[in-house]
Amino acid sequence: MTSLAPILARDDREAIRAAAEWYARLGSGAAGDGATEAWQAWLAASELHRRAWMQVEQVCGQFSRVPGPLAGQALRGGGGSHRRAVLCSLLLAGIAAPLAWQLGHSMPWRVWQASRQTRVGERRPFTLDDGSLLVMDTDSALDVVFDASQRLIHLHRGRVLIATARDAGAAAGEVGRPFRVRTGHGLVEALGTRFTVRTQADLSQVAVIEDRVRVMQNGGAGEGILVGAGQQLDFGLSASAVPELSGPATAAWVTGSLVAVDMPLGEWVAELGRYRRGVLRCDPAVAGLRVSGAFPLDDTDRALQLLADTFPVRHVWRTRYWVSIEAA
Repeated sequence: MTSLAPILARDDREAIRAAAEWYARLGSGAAGDGATEAWQAWLAASELHRRAWMQVEQVCGQFSRVPGPLAGQALRGGGGSHRRAVLCSLLLAGIAAPLAWQLGHSMPWRVWQASRQTRVGERRPFTLDDGSLLVMDTDSALDVVFDASQRLIHLHRGRVLIATARDAGAAAGEVGRPFRVRTGHGLVEALGTRFTVRTQADLSQVAVIEDRVRVMQNGGAGEGILVGAGQQLDFGLSASAVPELSGPATAAWVTGSLVAVDMPLGEWVAELGRYRRGVLRCDPAVAGLRVSGAFPLDDTDRALQLLADTFPVRHVWRTRYWVSIEAA
């Protein structure tokens, strides 16, 4: 099984290299007929391709918001050919290795071997052996480890909602095995409760709906941090690890809704983008616009239309897999 690690690392590098080449080709201004369709086919062929493309597009945003004939004035102005040549060389020679490292850490090889996974846009419920309910959010991966001493969820990527049940294996009067969720940033122990856990590259977050949980951060001392109903906690190296009030719709995603209450548009776009394939971007000029409402996660095109119908923005479709939110 461990032999998969170098193979996946090589695949990561190749995907980053291919994404960089597509970016440079589309940015050359002379991609030729059929290039866009060929790029779309490459993008749609693999989740790894889509993730690599988003990584390249994010890093190269400092040079140009959109490559090639779709680019802004930065590439169309004077010296554009020189700028494109520099961009191409940077892409092909400079960023493939660090991006592959970045991609490898955000999508470690063990994710590919996780026993339970959801695709982009998919949510899936499970009933565990002890009767606990687990709902996996979009693009999530986890392993369930139940043994004689514990009930443990390894959350490798994404988000879950868990409603714990009493340990069916415990004898009458016994406490039973603890129910825990481990992420790359620490351990969440349920104290008879309903809660969500989400993990990202730099931190994890727990939000408690009923009762409470205890969070033990990696490298932390003491008995951990108690988080009660109506609270959430970010934990990780970059987090303050102080409980705060949770949002009004912590688990609305379970029923297929993105509920926003005075949410910055940039955050809204990032959240909706988790449920659709390809690139969904927000123009920085409107990223601070506050958005409120309920939007369908199972039909992200309709969610985008509702946004445009309600707020002074528009969605610009470069391709089916590349949509930008801009000022109307």
